[in-house]
Amino acid sequence: MVQVFAGPAVAWVTFFGVMMLIVLGIGIYWLFNKRARLRDIEILREKLGQMTTMDPEYGAVRALYTSMVIDARRWHFYHSDAASGDHGGSHHSGADDAGSGGHGDQ
Repeated sequence: MVQVFAGPAVAWVTFFGVMMLIVLGIGIYWLFNKRARLRDIEILREKLGQMTTMDPEYGAVRALYTSMVIDARRWHFYHSDAASGDHGGSHHSGADDAGSGGHGDQ
């Protein structure tokens, strides 16, 4: 009787284990890919800052940098940085308004 349940249980545990390893692998790849792309964007930003508009490579570097920034925004690589900056600013101004209103009521 135990073998009736043991066979399917082993199959399901193996299946879910393999699926979780795949998900973990994709997550780790996403994290390292994100960091590598942001590092590449920073390197291009520095190179673009050192170049003048008269350099022959300037147009190509600028086009590559622009396309990488657009892709990074599309894939939400800047999402955590922008959200915390925007939220902090709006939260701060909201706290000042609420704080001054709270003091006026008391």
